[in-house]
Amino acid sequence: MSSRKSNVWHFFYKTNQTTAVCTLCGRNYSRKGRGTTCLRNHLRSLHPVEFLTLSETDIKYVVKGEVPDKNIAPSQHDTKRLQLEIQESEADPLEPPEVPFNSALCDEKLALMLVNFSFDMIEGEGFINFIRTLQPKYVIQSRMYYENLLCHHIYPKLKAQLHTKLEQLESYTLILGHHRENESGLVILNCSGISSDFQFVKFVLKCKVFQYGERHDEDLMKQLVDNNWWPLCQKKIHCILRDESTTLGDIQTDCNVARLKLCVQNAFDSNEPLQQLARKCKAIVKHFESHPMARDHLNYIQVNRLKREYQPIFETNNTEWNSIYTQMADLYKMKDSLCIYAEEFNSFIQIYPDEWLEIDLFTKVVQPFIEIIKIWSEDTTLASSVIPLVAALRDSLQTDMHNFVSSVTISALARKLLDELNIKFAHLSTDMKYLMATYLDPRYKQAFFTEHQEQIVVNEVLKELDRHPNKFAPKNSTIKVPKLDIINKNESKIDSILDNILTTTSSSNNQESNPIVQSQLKNLLYLYNSEPRIERNGNPLIWWQNNIKFSPLHDLVRRYLSTPASINADCEKLFKSSAHVYGDLETDLSTKNASKIVFIKSNLNTLYSDAN
Repeated sequence: MSSRKSNVWHFFYKTNQTTAVCTLCGRNYSRKGRGTTCLRNHLRSLHPVEFLTLSETDIKYVVKGEVPDKNIAPSQHDTKRLQLEIQESEADPLEPPEVPFNSALCDEKLALMLVNFSFDMIEGEGFINFIRTLQPKYVIQSRMYYENLLCHHIYPKLKAQLHTKLEQLESYTLILGHHRENESGLVILNCSGISSDFQFVKFVLKCKVFQYGERHDEDLMKQLVDNNWWPLCQKKIHCILRDESTTLGDIQTDCNVARLKLCVQNAFDSNEPLQQLARKCKAIVKHFESHPMARDHLNYIQVNRLKREYQPIFETNNTEWNSIYTQMADLYKMKDSLCIYAEEFNSFIQIYPDEWLEIDLFTKVVQPFIEIIKIWSEDTTLASSVIPLVAALRDSLQTDMHNFVSSVTISALARKLLDELNIKFAHLSTDMKYLMATYLDPRYKQAFFTEHQEQIVVNEVLKELDRHPNKFAPKNSTIKVPKLDIINKNESKIDSILDNILTTTSSSNNQESNPIVQSQLKNLLYLYNSEPRIERNGNPLIWWQNNIKFSPLHDLVRRYLSTPASINADCEKLFKSSAHVYGDLETDLSTKNASKIVFIKSNLNTLYSDAN
């Protein structure tokens, strides 16, 4: 190791040949070229008193050129100037530039953070000490200060941003959701639409936090869709969807996921043999939940004796709609291990071969329902996917009734599921918002329509186009077939059925010989119908954006594709993630301000995206 001749090393020590640590502040510095220039600059910048104690040689490295002639002694004035320049040092070249402290900005960022935490956090000793260490200049204000900042500053600003977004939409769908737990509840009004550049957008327009005892009946639901809070343009509202909690009287929910879940639940409840089998499966799961040694032995059989992957068995949440399916599917994966376990312990609950077969067939029949519910629950799934997926599900059940006829229990289940499906989704054959959405999706068009339905849709499109004849200005463009950014996965049963239907259905229209095709509007639809359908994983919105020759249809596309496939559990998710807000209601937070805070929380992404 080279000898340390410079006095600089009185204030540093080496950790290796290229780095050194300052003994005054503990900072670690890289010594490029293994020199000491950066170390002297560090002392000059952050430790000027210690820098003055360096030898004349060390200082000359830093202030080289300050004295005109090294043979002439500096005057008293020059010496004072040298000391002044040393004390008024430049910024440390190894340090990032210092950002000026902005107390107002810190207030706003902390307030935004508090939409995800209780106001109690800012009064905690640990948080106070953390802020003092992080930024000693910052003074933590009272909870009332941050509450007012959120409700009287950030809330109006966010509301104005969303108002601008709303005005830019040519058409939108309103979605009313409600969730209640114990004595607390939340009602939200979502808005979804297609922007001018064919991007699907969705945000929360209104939130209402309330405690039961307050008014929450039909009047509350009506208040959320009136014009007192939002200047909603009635002409732009395509439709209003309600979940099962906001429907009134005998009106069915608009939530397709809820309808599909009811199909499974009603079919299962009417099948007594399946219920008995489910009770037996639940007893087995409960046995292993209650006896850790039994569970360990079962895992030993699965892993050590059968050399198979470990499969945990846990009791599922009975409140989940698919708990029965999940439980049976998990047990079937452990079938061989459970059979061996039952042979070793005669008193254990037996599942017989015909019952194992019914468990297997049950999961196969219900699996398409699980898959479709997952697809519909995605925010980006459009209403145009409802009719095709229901048709595929109907085809799947008809196939199951034929293939599983040997099992009376499963055959009856498939028949009941089909009956429930036809009842719950009977409206699709005449509901124009779904018929039009399907037709205007280049993945499907008229593939799932009867001739009568196709004629109804074509007439409706012509009627809509005829209302705005000036917008008819077809242009040439190159047709692109973009694909959605999705992860490749094994094709499922539903995928196979959809592909089969789309393959066997011609893309062309049978109106070629019809004389009324001569009109421009008819020709436009004929051209659209003649275009080959894009792949199922194609993005219909980008397709419309790229095909400007169909621009007269763009307004219709933005209107009918603004509707999502189903009403997601947005309200329930927002309610559960806002538990801290309901906790603050027990102190001094009003329901009015709580509603504003939940509104900000639900639209944080919009606030941040606009800020960037």
